[in-house]
Amino acid sequence: MDFMMMNRRDFLRVGSKIGGGLMVSICLPVYGKFISPNQTVTANIEFNKFISIDTNGEITIMLTKHEMGQGTGTAIPTIIADELDADWSKIKIEQAFYNPKYTWLEMGTTGGSGSIARTWDAVRTAGATTKALLKQAAANKWGVDPMVLEVNNNNVTNRITNQTFCFGELAEEAAKIPIPESIVLKKPKEYIYVGRSVKNRITKDVVSGNMRYGIDMNVPGMVYASIERCPVYGGAIKNYDDTEVRKMEGVIDVFPIAIPQKIKDSLHSIIGYVYDGIVIVATSTWIAIKARKQLKVEWDGGENANRNIVSLNEDMAALKDSPAFMSMDLGDVEPCFQNPENKILEMEYNTPYQTHAVMEPLNATAHFQDDVCEIWVGIQDPEKTINNVSKALEISEEKVKIHVLKSGGSFGRRYAADTSIEAAFISKKIGKPVKLTWTREDEIRNDHCQPYLKNYMTAAITPDKSVAAIENQAICTINYAVWSTKWDHYYAFPNIRCYRSKVSTLLQYGAWRSVGEHSAALSKECFVDELAHYLEKDPLDYRLELLSHEVDWGDPKEMSQATIERMLPRKRILRQRQIEVLSYIKAKELWSKETLDTGGKGLAMMCFGDTVCAEIAEVTMEGELGYSVNKITAVVHCGMVINPHFGRGQIEGSIIWALSAIKYGGVEIENGAIQRSNFHDNKVLRMDELPEIEIIFMESEERPSGLGEPGTPPLAPAVLNAIFDACGKRIRKIPVTKRDLVESMDSIS
Repeated sequence: MDFMMMNRRDFLRVGSKIGGGLMVSICLPVYGKFISPNQTVTANIEFNKFISIDTNGEITIMLTKHEMGQGTGTAIPTIIADELDADWSKIKIEQAFYNPKYTWLEMGTTGGSGSIARTWDAVRTAGATTKALLKQAAANKWGVDPMVLEVNNNNVTNRITNQTFCFGELAEEAAKIPIPESIVLKKPKEYIYVGRSVKNRITKDVVSGNMRYGIDMNVPGMVYASIERCPVYGGAIKNYDDTEVRKMEGVIDVFPIAIPQKIKDSLHSIIGYVYDGIVIVATSTWIAIKARKQLKVEWDGGENANRNIVSLNEDMAALKDSPAFMSMDLGDVEPCFQNPENKILEMEYNTPYQTHAVMEPLNATAHFQDDVCEIWVGIQDPEKTINNVSKALEISEEKVKIHVLKSGGSFGRRYAADTSIEAAFISKKIGKPVKLTWTREDEIRNDHCQPYLKNYMTAAITPDKSVAAIENQAICTINYAVWSTKWDHYYAFPNIRCYRSKVSTLLQYGAWRSVGEHSAALSKECFVDELAHYLEKDPLDYRLELLSHEVDWGDPKEMSQATIERMLPRKRILRQRQIEVLSYIKAKELWSKETLDTGGKGLAMMCFGDTVCAEIAEVTMEGELGYSVNKITAVVHCGMVINPHFGRGQIEGSIIWALSAIKYGGVEIENGAIQRSNFHDNKVLRMDELPEIEIIFMESEERPSGLGEPGTPPLAPAVLNAIFDACGKRIRKIPVTKRDLVESMDSIS
């Protein structure tokens, strides 16, 4: 058994100071329904921050992470229920609103594919501790040793007498018992729910239309708002005419939203940026949106007004030979590149801005009253949202209350606090609760996009065809996610040097599913594939060869203690996982070309967090775009899989997400403004375009790591490598168009 020491302050429990050790927890939202005087109130005993049990035996589990379609709202309660040995049918799940009693790991951010990994210890401990208290309460009642008792399906049973108590009968007594100093956690083989495809608890409500998202929020007396925003990032209002708007029936007010520069500077650049715009407040969302068409606005686009993708690429290319920040320098690179006998290979890779196109339009509802701002919003990071709203309104953080609602998709976009800031600003201005709704066009044209990355990869090849050194020069529109723009050297090259440069961004940036790893994977995994072909080696065997040699992690004397104790062991584990994944592919002959009648195969692999995902793409050179992706095989090492059904869904979703970017991604920009507006010109993959997808999870009893994003980064390089295998053309960018196939250069030789 696994034993864990308990920190008493990590748990909320009832002591003798509160009437007989009973805590009755009744949650009444500000605009909720009050309990009738004739209605029976069931005592709800709160054992800790995650679990309470009422006297009827119903268990309430508090969900501290944001449910946005990924299944977290079922998966995390599953872990608790398993450690508690609870009856899953008697579990009630409630969303926990932001509360500082939860640690950053327990609540904090929902993102980075880390919800389960971060809460793993806390929720297991909560379930196991509650079970131990219930078991001890039963032992006390019967006067027996707890060792003769077993817990199953909300019952504690005496194995000798077959007597049984249900959880509800024990809850009040159990809450009075001191928390044990150590508890027993289940071993993987003992799990009942974990590792099985437990059905998603929200599916019925989603398909029936009963699911309440942020956009469904209603507050008594609220009005509705829409904003005409500056189409250029960094732009401002020059002047506007709202004469015709104010004549429209239902329009309540019109005014500009322009956060003062000193406040803009204080907001986190990724989380808090708000476009300047004109707010229209009306009696309905439809009237507010319709009224926007009558506005006459002249914008000052600022320094981005005359820029486009061509000028951005010119700005980036101009930095190629300029001094840059050196992020890695291992070995002695310079002699290898200066040696006239060595062949120098240089490749340029590009990953463009990407939009999110989430299904539920962005929205937020806010009510500012008595110097307190209450916000209802689907958000991935409530803590940072509170911080940003407080700065924008110039009030203390204690006066900002966040109610986290479910979202219809996010993919990193709902990290940003902009909708909350806007709604709060409007509510404070008009003195009423307000619901702000973005249109689909707003969401695309004013998106917080995936940053643009241009990567120059260079290799020095010796006459006997071995790699003497590599150099990576990353030029990005922001130093966001830069940990992935350097060479994470799991592959062993003798000498490595990495540079990083930054250009002024053309668009506002933010998290996009798999963030920097997506951009980095394209250049790294295409580069390794190109080296393998130049060296006349099989791409799979070459990767295994690079992973078989010892890696120079740097001089320990120059490392921090945290790096030595945490980062280096983690890197070694990840490297071993990569070896296991590629070895599995080789052993199962998944890379065999014998199964391919026509076309080509491509391989790529990438880490995201502690998860390793390798993907094999099969393509044929046909179809409207000149190529067709027919099958994707993904082999994933993520430790223990909590719910295989959710796991497959996350990897499938990541693959479809990435394939949309390969076929239709990027954005066209003129005069600083995104030219796309909706799904007709910002396309996503349709059902009839989906390839066959096969997903294989490596068997493991290690602690779980994330699955929401790891399937995205390897997809683009796998497809690009497959296109080369099929037709001999090297494409080093996405999206891949028919024109690219005609104009692309042949393989290096």
